[in-house]
Amino acid sequence: MATSSRVAHRYAKAIFDIARQESSSDTVIEDMRTLRGAIDGSSDLRAFLASPVIDVHTKERIIGAIFNGKVGTIMDRFITLMALKGRAASLSAIVDAFHHLIDDERNIVEATITTAIDLDAEQKSRIEGQIAKISGHGIRARYIIDPAIIGGFRARFEDRMIDATVSHQLERLRESLTIGGNN
Repeated sequence: MATSSRVAHRYAKAIFDIARQESSSDTVIEDMRTLRGAIDGSSDLRAFLASPVIDVHTKERIIGAIFNGKVGTIMDRFITLMALKGRAASLSAIVDAFHHLIDDERNIVEATITTAIDLDAEQKSRIEGQIAKISGHGIRARYIIDPAIIGGFRARFEDRMIDATVSHQLERLRESLTIGGNN
């Protein structure tokens, strides 16, 4: 584990433990989503957090202003602490590590599901149910649309992949015809 991952894991574990002790895991999870959305949604915020030029007190003040009223008390104190400790640049990695801890506790795996078109809720639910059955875990799905797969879906989770795409089936058919033609 790289040093930055160890740092992120250590802080994520601390906020995870505090949230559990104070019976506020759901609130902290929502606050982590808010933090993730803000970081992912603003290149200016990412640059600000990563900037070694801006002193920690300025970061603490600005971060406090950004998230004031948008996150709960635990997360507000945590973000302030990270700024004051010079760890603001690690917030994104800490959010990721926190979500991994929550997923482990709740027996959830992340699945990346690629489809040719956007699916409706029922179709997504069926695919997620199949993956949950195969994996033995709950699923947190992230969908990607790739028209090149023609139809069907491809799912990646843990160290596994299910390729039920039309493009994969056509490739297998082409290979079998090529091999069959060589006999």
